[in-house]
Amino acid sequence: MRLSALTPRLPLKPLALAACLSAFSVPPHAAASAPDMTEQARALYGDSIAFDIYRNDARIGSHNVTFRDEAAGLKVTTNFELEIGLLFVTLFELQYQSEALWEDGQLVALSARTDRNGDISEVEASVFEDTLTIDGPNGRQTTAMGVYPTNHWNSGVIGSTQLMNTITGKVNDVRLVPLGTERVTTNAGMVDATRYKYEGAIQNEVWYDADGRWVAMQFPGDDGSLIELRCRQCVASASLEATR
Repeated sequence: MRLSALTPRLPLKPLALAACLSAFSVPPHAAASAPDMTEQARALYGDSIAFDIYRNDARIGSHNVTFRDEAAGLKVTTNFELEIGLLFVTLFELQYQSEALWEDGQLVALSARTDRNGDISEVEASVFEDTLTIDGPNGRQTTAMGVYPTNHWNSGVIGSTQLMNTITGKVNDVRLVPLGTERVTTNAGMVDATRYKYEGAIQNEVWYDADGRWVAMQFPGDDGSLIELRCRQCVASASLEATR
């Protein structure tokens, strides 16, 4: 998740969206950084993250993430909405919502719902003992705890070799390859961020700053267009005050 001017077709591949919106082993440094990221999420992002979604420089939607501390752990809610139209005709609509619970730096529960032009798919994941059970449109599968979902805010994913696709419910083989440091626009101004390219089942590029904060993402649409997530609010207000 090819689009023509007259016929509505799927402009965003499900794998691309899921990597926007996979027998598993957690790489050593990823396992070490996961608890740190869930503990630091509020310091990095505050209560929420907000991205504007652009297609070939035209704004088509938004991607919002909220964080809430609960007795059971950190509750992370994600909402992704976009609409592509021609004149006064809507050609494509997509809505994605998920709620994930993180405990001690690991994903312990997730519920996701995707509505693509009225085509609904749902994914549920929960932990039993040391196993994560995933139910989705492709049936049930299990994996060891420690897998990251395709929601991106947690930079502990760097170094992982598999991700849980929150649209298909599948575990996808991936590899994040660093492409160097670039300047990225955020609500805190321009920041240095490392650009990573996904290789494998997911074809995204994602940027994290020196603190592990997610600040940008892009991926190709099925029609060759460029889909970008541009930071509107991805640096916590407290972090902004500290730099003044």
